[in-house]
Amino acid sequence: MLGRPGSIAMLITRVELENIKSYRQVNLDFRRGTTAISGVNGAGKTTVVEAIGFALFDFLLYNQAQFVREGEKYGRIVIHLIGSDDRVYTVERRCGAGAYWFIYDQEADYRVEQRTDVLDKLHELFGIDRERSLKALFRDALGVPQGFFTSIFLEGASDRKLKFDALLQIEDYKNAADYLLEVQKEYREQVQVQLSEIQRLEFETRELEDWRGKLKELREIDQQQTTQITQWTQQLEQLEVRFDVLKKQRDELRQLENRFEKNKHTYESTRLRLGERKNELDLARTATRVVEESRADYQRYQRAEELLKQLRLDAQKRNALRQQQSTLSSTQAKVQTTIAHLNARLEEVAAAGRRIVELSPHVDEQVELEKQRDELTRKAAQYDELVKEGKRLVQQHAGYLQQQEALQQRINEIEPLLSMAALLQERIEAVARLRAQLNERSSRQRLLSEKREQLRQKQEERETVATRLRKAESTIAKIEEHRHEAEELPTLQQRYEQFSEQRYRLEGNIEGYIKSRQQSAGGLCPFLHEPCLNIKQRGVISLESYFDGVMAKDEARLADLNEQQRTVSGRMNAVKKYAEALDKLGQMVEQRDSYVEYLQRLAIETARLEREVASLVDDLDALKLIDQQITREEAARNESQKADEQVRGLEGLRMQVQQLQEQAQQCDALIQERRRQTKELGGSNEQLKQIRLELERLNDPRGQTKAQREIFKQEPVYQRQLEERRQELQATEEQLQALEQQLTDYSDVDARTGEQEAVLQQSLSGYKAYLSNEQTARLLPQREQEFLEIQVAAEREQRALQEAEQAYQQAKAVYDEQELVTVDSEIQKMRRELSALVTRIQHTQQEISDLERNIQKAEAYLLELEAAQKEKATLEELQQMMEHFRKLIKEAAPHVLKAMLSDISAEANRIYGEIMGDRSAQLSWQNDYEIILRRQGVNRTFAQLSGGEQMSAALSVRLALLKKLSTLNIAFFDEPTQNMDELRRINLAEQIRRVRGFDQLIVISHDDTFEQGLDSLIRLRKVDGETRQLTEDEGVAGDREQERVHAS
Repeated sequence: MLGRPGSIAMLITRVELENIKSYRQVNLDFRRGTTAISGVNGAGKTTVVEAIGFALFDFLLYNQAQFVREGEKYGRIVIHLIGSDDRVYTVERRCGAGAYWFIYDQEADYRVEQRTDVLDKLHELFGIDRERSLKALFRDALGVPQGFFTSIFLEGASDRKLKFDALLQIEDYKNAADYLLEVQKEYREQVQVQLSEIQRLEFETRELEDWRGKLKELREIDQQQTTQITQWTQQLEQLEVRFDVLKKQRDELRQLENRFEKNKHTYESTRLRLGERKNELDLARTATRVVEESRADYQRYQRAEELLKQLRLDAQKRNALRQQQSTLSSTQAKVQTTIAHLNARLEEVAAAGRRIVELSPHVDEQVELEKQRDELTRKAAQYDELVKEGKRLVQQHAGYLQQQEALQQRINEIEPLLSMAALLQERIEAVARLRAQLNERSSRQRLLSEKREQLRQKQEERETVATRLRKAESTIAKIEEHRHEAEELPTLQQRYEQFSEQRYRLEGNIEGYIKSRQQSAGGLCPFLHEPCLNIKQRGVISLESYFDGVMAKDEARLADLNEQQRTVSGRMNAVKKYAEALDKLGQMVEQRDSYVEYLQRLAIETARLEREVASLVDDLDALKLIDQQITREEAARNESQKADEQVRGLEGLRMQVQQLQEQAQQCDALIQERRRQTKELGGSNEQLKQIRLELERLNDPRGQTKAQREIFKQEPVYQRQLEERRQELQATEEQLQALEQQLTDYSDVDARTGEQEAVLQQSLSGYKAYLSNEQTARLLPQREQEFLEIQVAAEREQRALQEAEQAYQQAKAVYDEQELVTVDSEIQKMRRELSALVTRIQHTQQEISDLERNIQKAEAYLLELEAAQKEKATLEELQQMMEHFRKLIKEAAPHVLKAMLSDISAEANRIYGEIMGDRSAQLSWQNDYEIILRRQGVNRTFAQLSGGEQMSAALSVRLALLKKLSTLNIAFFDEPTQNMDELRRINLAEQIRRVRGFDQLIVISHDDTFEQGLDSLIRLRKVDGETRQLTEDEGVAGDREQERVHAS
């Protein structure tokens, strides 16, 4: 088969399937020509076409999850094809987990990955308009699903029209007409807008001529005011010069006055210090005299004080010896007392020896009686213990019986609670469920608080941003209001620079004239240094007067230029702030736009938060009664818990009852045994009393003997201590004798100390007088020198005071205070008048500016008015043009459909003749999409055709439709022989093989009808739920197996 002219030579070379429906992993190779995919029903043949439709045309009859093999997470389809540019492309699509879709151009090593880009690339490869749906093309023309090949042609006319209008894009004409209607309406509305704009602009420009006349008058007034302010300014400058002179005189007078007062103060201060220095000098001389008179008493006082220091040291040593003497006397008394005590102890030791001998016979008798007492005591104690234990056992036996009765009563109370305890688990689970709902409510309440806080913050933030937006819009409006003034600045700057250049030029000329005038003294030419002859010819008296005249003209021009420059400078200063604001206009507009965008985002966020808050409030309302439910369920649970706790102890109580029965029996046996033992020990207490009386009579001779022996043991100790104390007493007496000898050397210390203290008292007054005047007396030479220096300084300050007073009086005579006040008053008055004049000038200039701005706006409005009138005329023409276009499109749709159906009918009739091998019949596709077969003058509709004729006619129309809608040279046939007998299947297969104009036909069939005359064959078989491709040998074996099955 040869491809048709103008077709896209696209060729599918391989299809790879992984985890797609019944396929685990398979690679199917395709060649140019007719390829049959064969296999029994359910082998997975249609899946191959579905995979191609999904990967290349984005068409799938069901969701992607059903397309993935059962038990797998994803499926993958890879289509290898050769494009119209003879380049190799790979289209890969994955469904399920990690879905993706891309086209890979191997030659360019480039991947197209975004869905929109992939669809655009597929439209380009298939030669299909971007507006045409790939899904609809595959579903209705290229890859009609199994069983639907003829169904659409059997539907009603309205259903056929709905589907084929969309496929052929006939409905696009209606959509285009509807769209143009909207455009026409838009133009009509814009005409009305332009009419309103024209009316507004005519209203805005109504006073333009009046404004121009008033502007001319105001400019004349402004010129007059400018001249007047120049005159007043010159007068003010003259007054200010005189005021500065007077002010300088006043300042000099004040300086001289301050100098006079300062010198006067300095002189007075120096006189005071001179008197102070005189007093200090007198004090120093007096102190010198007193020091000389008291020097002898000062020296006597110092000698006495030195002697007293030595005597006080001797007194301290004497007192120390006396302290040692007192300590030794005390020690001597203590040792004498200890010796007397030790002698008494030794007398007691001798008495103890005699007593031990007296008590010896009674000790043996005491030992025998104590043995008898101990044995009887043991028996008596055993008797008392048995009696006590018997009583305890009787009480214990009664207690066992009482406990047994109480436990049995407790068991009887618990047994009715078994049914309530059985409900514990159920009630615990109910409480847990309610608690979970309560926690959910808490979390929702917390979330609600957070959302409300977020909502409040967003609302506050929206208010803040709205305020900033209003401020930005206000700033922008103000900038726009003063745009005219701001745009005036560059012109003013240019004029100012021009004035500066002219001023510099004039100033240079004037300097040159001054220099030339100086050089022209005596009538000599400044250049030739000779008498100038041209001056007399011109009638000028001299070169000096010539230069004076030229300089006067330039100076007048310079003054006028300076005035103009000052005016321009003032205007520049006035509009500079508006220009600076205009430079920031773009920034302010961006800021305003960002505020608007941010407000929109805040509005969306606020709406979302309000919805979330409302949803949370509804949820919390549904959980309002949860606390009461929890209280009821917890009460029931606690009741079951208490019952369960008691029931769990029931078995233990029963065991305790059994143990108490056994313990009561044991206790009764022990009571009988203790009664027998008590009877045997009945007389022990009487015998024990008799023995104790005998021991009391003896009065414990053994204890007395032991005590006397302890006293007797101390005799060696007492003897050693007595000898030590006698030696210590002797040493102490010797030390006391030595101290008495040392104390005799200090017997006259007190008398000598008294004598020296008397000397101190006698010389104390002279000593104090010497000390109090010694420092002052030493300053006598210094104070004499200081007195002389201050005396010289006082004379110098007196001369300076006289000079300052003379200068002050002279300056005071020259200065006129009243003139200064008068000039100052005139200056203030002139300034007020100038200020008022400036205010009037500013007001005039403001009115001029306002009028200029209004005139400029009005002139701009005139231009806008002209443009609006032109725009209105253009829109009216466009409106009429759109009406004409809509009429043409409405009328074109039926003609276009008729032409398309005529082309498709001709191609379908040709294909039908090739398929049937009979060109006597004529196939046509009518305007209502009804297929008509005309044979021998008789027309039959599609429903009246036989099954084979319907399949052939549908096949012919679909192939012709495919050729019309695209330039693809590939087609798919899924079970075209369905519901046909063998003869018709053979005929249809033969007819399909006759189809021309397609490079690649893929036919799917479950029988072997199409296996003759094929270019390639793909056999599929499902084994254990997995579809596999059969090899050629496996295919032959399969054919034999099928023949054997059919034969049987």
